[in-house]
Amino acid sequence: MTTQNSAPSSSLSSLQIDHVALNVPNYEETLAWYRDKLDATIEREWTVDVFPDLKLAYLQVYGFRIEILGSTQSLPGMPETKDFGAGLRTSGIGHFCFRVDDVDAVLAELNRRGVPAFVELGSYPDAGVRLCFVKDNNSNLIEFVTPL
Repeated sequence: MTTQNSAPSSSLSSLQIDHVALNVPNYEETLAWYRDKLDATIEREWTVDVFPDLKLAYLQVYGFRIEILGSTQSLPGMPETKDFGAGLRTSGIGHFCFRVDDVDAVLAELNRRGVPAFVELGSYPDAGVRLCFVKDNNSNLIEFVTPL
């Protein structure tokens, strides 16, 4: 018997996020951006025989894993987000988010490293967070959030 506050026992109960994958047309540039801007380290790089145009890497960013897939035959993807409101209404994975202790300090450090805010710092009491967004070198949106 389950209560309202507990889920039934299931094989799905062990679900955890393992990684986010980013398909990019500029593999080496993207590895360098994440290394230089977010202190990423390369956990592993590999290729797949049946896809000779692909290079793959797992990056570690303070316990968060990002898989980078670079291809010499990249196809067009989602349109670049120029307006945050339109980005929130575009189908697909819109962004990924890092929870941090001090979002103001994180954005100041990113600014020092040449990464401007795409969405400026703001507090959202209804959501219980203070946040900002930046873009990576491929215009992927990255959110940084601190609980209020």
